Amino acid sequence: MLRSVFQWTAGAAAVFLLFGLGFGKIAYSSPDTPKDRPSPAASIQAKALNLEVETLYKLVEEGNLMKVNESLRKVQSLFEAASFQGLTSVEGIQVLAESIVEMKETTAGAQLEPKQWMRSAAKLRLAADSLTHPKDGIWLQYYKVIREDLRMMELSAAKQDTKGIKKAYASLEDHYELIRPALVIQRKPEDVSMIESWLSHAGGVVSTAGPSAVRGIIPQGEVIVNILFGKKKDEPALAQLGEVEGPWFWQLLFGAFILSALSFAAYRKYKGLNSGYHPMFPKKY
Repeated sequence: MLRSVFQWTAGAAAVFLLFGLGFGKIAYSSPDTPKDRPSPAASIQAKALNLEVETLYKLVEEGNLMKVNESLRKVQSLFEAASFQGLTSVEGIQVLAESIVEMKETTAGAQLEPKQWMRSAAKLRLAADSLTHPKDGIWLQYYKVIREDLRMMELSAAKQDTKGIKKAYASLEDHYELIRPALVIQRKPEDVSMIESWLSHAGGVVSTAGPSAVRGIIPQGEVIVNILFGKKKDEPALAQLGEVEGPWFWQLLFGAFILSALSFAAYRKYKGLNSGYHPMFPKKY
């Protein structure tokens, strides 16, 4: 009886999730989602920080290490003196701080790792820009870049090209890490968790499963990417994906997988309570 309830719950929940993906719109922190209204001071401070970070980025391009250090000190001072309440979440402020720290670390080893130095500067630039440009931040331009990564994953999978799949996925991860601070600043934590969970799952599939399984998870990634970049739910992400049979089937399967796991966890908890087993700490995810 309990097993039947578990199966029914998983199936019904999967249908509800599919309905939400297909016909609903998952809320995310954007100009269309109400936020605490930022104070004039917060906006002014964010603009000042963004201008200095832009200067910093240009100095890194020029390779002027001495002036970069000077500009970096100004960036840190502006950040420490600022309040970005209403512009982003606590997580957004934290990831901005982490980007500044990363920039300091890579600047210390700039002569040894010039590419990483440039990358850290770009990451900080995208993050600071997103604070002052919630509607048209530079990071949003990476939508097409990430779409192309997904397209290359699908094409490589269609050709049974394992190396091509791994290369495309590595590129996708690389681009995501570059925009991640900006994404955290502009989107809700649960939405960031959504894309990171998919990336983690996709990484496992790419490493251990075959090309057909890779093709199966790509439509899920398209939907999530569309949501995070504020695109319409029915906007085609990749022209080539019309060749994939039944894309909504895979979304249903994905939903069934997640919610079946949740139902199974509830079942295990029920069994544990009845057997007298009580874990000391909740499982970490």
